[in-house]
Amino acid sequence: AVVTTSVSAVSHVQQTDALAGPPSTPCLTYFVSDTNLGADSDNCAEPSAAGQRFSLPFGRGFATRSGVMGRFDGLLVDYRLSGGVTLNAVAGRPVVTGQEASDLGKQVFGLSATTGKIAGAWDLNSYIAQQQNNGRMENRAVGGALRYLRSTHSLLVSLDYDMDEHSLSTFMVSGAWKLRPATTLSATFDIRHSYMHTPQAGYLQQTMAATEGWKWALPMDRIKQLAGKRSTEVSTLGLGLSHAFSQRIKLSGDFAVLDVWKDAAPGDPNGIAVQSNEYFYRLKLAGNDLVLSGDSSTLDLRHSVTQSARISSASLDTRYAINRLWQIRPQVRTNYRDNEQDSSIQWVTSPLVKMEYRWRKQYGIDIEAGGEWSTRKLPSDDQVRSSYFLTLGYRANF
Repeated sequence: AVVTTSVSAVSHVQQTDALAGPPSTPCLTYFVSDTNLGADSDNCAEPSAAGQRFSLPFGRGFATRSGVMGRFDGLLVDYRLSGGVTLNAVAGRPVVTGQEASDLGKQVFGLSATTGKIAGAWDLNSYIAQQQNNGRMENRAVGGALRYLRSTHSLLVSLDYDMDEHSLSTFMVSGAWKLRPATTLSATFDIRHSYMHTPQAGYLQQTMAATEGWKWALPMDRIKQLAGKRSTEVSTLGLGLSHAFSQRIKLSGDFAVLDVWKDAAPGDPNGIAVQSNEYFYRLKLAGNDLVLSGDSSTLDLRHSVTQSARISSASLDTRYAINRLWQIRPQVRTNYRDNEQDSSIQWVTSPLVKMEYRWRKQYGIDIEAGGEWSTRKLPSDDQVRSSYFLTLGYRANF
């Protein structure tokens, strides 16, 4: 059973005399639900005169100051000054997956400032944050983001500096240009010594979604694996291109290269740093209303060359609305992996069918059935495995 809840309490202490209508939700100001961390511009409204001058949300949520503080239980204070500048303060306890007793004493504090629109397209965000464990300082960071947002071209510059290590944690520049009404080119350059948290990734995606057709070409899963230690620096250049042939068919492709630099291991008599490159390619074809009215289909082709393996994959994801209540989603994925370490070759095929029944927007039943067939060829022998599953659950959003 899957139950999604979102609970918060807000105390609006003071409002301006001219306030009217529902409050806006600026990207850099308020909590964002973990279900809305994608490129959803509807949850990314700009500050307006309709917002509260002072607000006091508390409970569980995300601090969206570039995601630096992530998910926490606590208090967020927002105060909007004249001229469009908003001051924010956060205090609480970080939420850690699989939390242990040693995590219960951790606390997070942060201050940030956000400007309104400057010259119609620019805005600036800055923050300082620190985390403590039972009163002892664990880490401190300062950073911010500069944004230029237009419907045809956008630019984002984001950085984070570790005050304890006296070194740059992350630096990113991402831009998008609409070359033609249906064609968009995007590019991202990223340097980091630490991985990107999910709220931070969501904030950046929301930011750049202002340019239609923008595509983030960074292989985030791989970067997270590599950039977890200070001894490793990962530089990434990603290029993406999308073209809509019509309102029904859209083609997009991207390429990324990772430059991985590992410092020499402590105690290594040779003291030699290790440098390597990894490459990622992707081609995606998406279509709507191809067979039935309201259907959608996506063909996703990927290939990567990493330090440990060469991996190719193809997946087909389709969705059909049988009627107002029922929806079916057949999927199939095939992976080919050539492992360097043991010289093995592996094939994996995974079919899946999802059935969704929604009698209301927030309530429904999910049925999933699928399997996986795996064949692995080793120099000495072959391994064949298979598995199957069937799940039935309900979903309630409130």
